[in-house]
Amino acid sequence: MGHERRHAPQRIARSPRPGHARHIFVAVLGHTPQIVTETLYALMVERRIPISEVYVITTQSGAERARRDLLDPHTGHFIAFCREYGFDPRAIRFDESHVLTIKKTTVPRRAGTTKSSVEDIVLEDIRTVEDNRHLAEQLLGIIRELTDDPQTIVHGSIAGGRKTMSAYMLLAFTLYGREQDRLYHVLVPEPFEHNPQFFFPPRRPRVIGIGVGQVASTEEARIDLAEIPFVRLRSWVLKDRRLRRTIEEQIRHVQRELNRQAAEQWETLIIDYAARHARLGDRVLPLSGVKLALFAYFAERRAAHPQHGHRDVRTCSECFHGFKSGFDLSRYRELCQIFVGDSERSSEHPFNLDPDLFLSYRSKVNHALRRDAFPEELHIVNISTTSRHARYGLRLDPRRIQVRASA
Repeated sequence: MGHERRHAPQRIARSPRPGHARHIFVAVLGHTPQIVTETLYALMVERRIPISEVYVITTQSGAERARRDLLDPHTGHFIAFCREYGFDPRAIRFDESHVLTIKKTTVPRRAGTTKSSVEDIVLEDIRTVEDNRHLAEQLLGIIRELTDDPQTIVHGSIAGGRKTMSAYMLLAFTLYGREQDRLYHVLVPEPFEHNPQFFFPPRRPRVIGIGVGQVASTEEARIDLAEIPFVRLRSWVLKDRRLRRTIEEQIRHVQRELNRQAAEQWETLIIDYAARHARLGDRVLPLSGVKLALFAYFAERRAAHPQHGHRDVRTCSECFHGFKSGFDLSRYRELCQIFVGDSERSSEHPFNLDPDLFLSYRSKVNHALRRDAFPEELHIVNISTTSRHARYGLRLDPRRIQVRASA
């Protein structure tokens, strides 16, 4: 373990066509290279999607089968598929450089070993936890690179390889997939599934063996392509491209962000008179005294929205109003009596409020909330487009506000 280094993603060849989206097909592959031509048939022949590049992600034994069964210039079924349906195989970038194998990096254990001695060994199979870690890092790196190009539409397949390869392909599309990208599983009738004589339905049906002493016509071979829906988290994962994270770190980062957003969306704002504080969930707001009284005033108005009639919650004149038109100074003073402690009171009346003082308190409330990373829904905002007719209030959903007279 101490001699390992992170394996850089294999470089993907580029063939830009300005102004045109490049449709790329990428598949995880084990010992059934048929899924490549079967899926290409469904995409290119049935759906008329102009695939211009093909990549397979596989192990050493899978790569050998792909080269033999798909890419051999004389007997390869990819070449045969293209000829059968009138596609120019030279116009589709798919050769040995597009067979991407999963590798592990090792250092020979001998005296005088240097960094230049490290070597990449292609994995024969995915068998161990360590193998799975190499698979995850490299597969996700490949999908990220393919989806980084805005001129590509990536079509992925989870039909081949070991179950962990399919699982990581789905994860890769979840983390990096864009709106235009698609993920599929190819479905083939049982007599033809994994049959070494069947790679795609030919134009003219032919009879092939399907078992000892049994045959079937390819006319019965129907290719179904099931599209796999997936959640797209790319904007969360790549929020800060400066961060270089392992797969586990990326997933933890996304989960934290999602948890934080969910908490902000559903946590309740509680105005607690007895405890003389306000809190969002279990976080106490950094407000006290007259600033907390001002915040509580607008929170109360927002919580009362259901009693304001059938007004639009976004612009309700009872929830959002100006300081000179609609502000209930007597209620604000009552809240000051609740939230301002004895030590904060002065001989002069502390609860008078003029427009300048109101704007000052509002600014301090918002600054304190912003400093402690509370959501903007808690800010006292002005929803008017003109300063002359300013209307202030909270945007927080009224259903998320509770006013408590006791602890």
